[in-house]
Amino acid sequence: MIRTLTAAALLVSSAALAEERQTLTIDEAVTEALRVNDQLAAARYQAEGAEDTARSARGRLLPTMNASDTWQHWNAPFVITLGPPGSSGLVARNVNTNVFTVAAQQPVVGLLHRERDLKAAGSSAEASRANQAAAQADVAEQVRTTYLRLFEARAGISIAESSVEQLRKQVQDAQARYNAGTITKADLLRFQTAEANAQQQRIQASTQAQIARQLLLTLLARNPEDPTLDFVEPVDLEHQAAFPLGSTNDELINRALQNRPEVQRAQKEAEAARANGQARMLELLPEVDVQAAYSNVRGQVFQPESASFIGVVANWPFWTWGTRWYSAQSAQRKADAAGSQLQGTRKQVAYEVASKVSLLDAQFVVVQVAETAVASAEEAYRVTSAQVSAGTATTTDLLDAQSALTTAKLNLARAQYERTIARVQLDRAVASK
Repeated sequence: MIRTLTAAALLVSSAALAEERQTLTIDEAVTEALRVNDQLAAARYQAEGAEDTARSARGRLLPTMNASDTWQHWNAPFVITLGPPGSSGLVARNVNTNVFTVAAQQPVVGLLHRERDLKAAGSSAEASRANQAAAQADVAEQVRTTYLRLFEARAGISIAESSVEQLRKQVQDAQARYNAGTITKADLLRFQTAEANAQQQRIQASTQAQIARQLLLTLLARNPEDPTLDFVEPVDLEHQAAFPLGSTNDELINRALQNRPEVQRAQKEAEAARANGQARMLELLPEVDVQAAYSNVRGQVFQPESASFIGVVANWPFWTWGTRWYSAQSAQRKADAAGSQLQGTRKQVAYEVASKVSLLDAQFVVVQVAETAVASAEEAYRVTSAQVSAGTATTTDLLDAQSALTTAKLNLARAQYERTIARVQLDRAVASK
């Protein structure tokens, strides 16, 4: 019975551990990072706040309405006596009075600058949303790049381990040959040194993989030492990066200028600044509003119990010592600055796309060279191994060929992942999905 319960407990524990383990693809990692990133949450709140500001500006176009009610208790009624002393007078105000008023006011000329304020607030809200999109693109690029760095380091570990295993066998063979007296102590030490160097390469690659994994887990808002999460190699992304681009530089630049959130943000900021400048100029005009009110008065004889009116009120602070004028001029200068920033952003985006295309093209060449180097190193190692067996080459020649082959494989793996990273960076520069 005890054995049965123990087996059941172990089975339940194994199932729980299996459920705790999780694997993520690169797209799932990006989605999770976008969901938990604090900077993105701040950008989203800022965008929502800007949209609420635009809604507030829209409300200023509508009439304002307010109601007030005043109740007062006096120490005595107000009596007007016109006759001799002692005669009864006229009660002009009772002990208790109440005044209730409802008023409405609709701006007329003021609608001109209020409409421009609404335009500025709307453009600012759209700029905030573009800023949020830019932040999302930055986080996604960082996650993808770190993800690829992790697997680049893992590829280095695999190559180093293969080299260590191969050299370990060679050390064992060299030890036997040394014991038999067919090679010298120096030859044996060369093999042992080569194995130690391969071990060091593996340690370095393992450290790089650990650092990349910790950064990736941090981007996912997880414990950097979480052992239950593993990642799936991005084979599809690597395969996609192996194909040349199907678009010219001009096409990619035009696409980026249309799609990049940074350009959209700068454009909306320029529109907001221009509309704000126009609003400040229109504020120099007099304010003309339509007013209407209804009042109900109780306890006061000389005022009608119910009264209402409609009219027009004008207000024009025509002399403010240049305060309003220079405020409008300042807004115009800010609009000019925002326009210049827009042009600068467009130029920067064009440069980024062109430079990323050049980098990706260079990585294609690097991969081709690395592939040729691996093929040559494999053939050189095969030939050298045969020559060593035939006694026409030395152990130093074999170790040099082994080192060249390992280096060529590491360079190829690094070049392939760098090409994929370059493609990710280009997609970010072009704002591809």
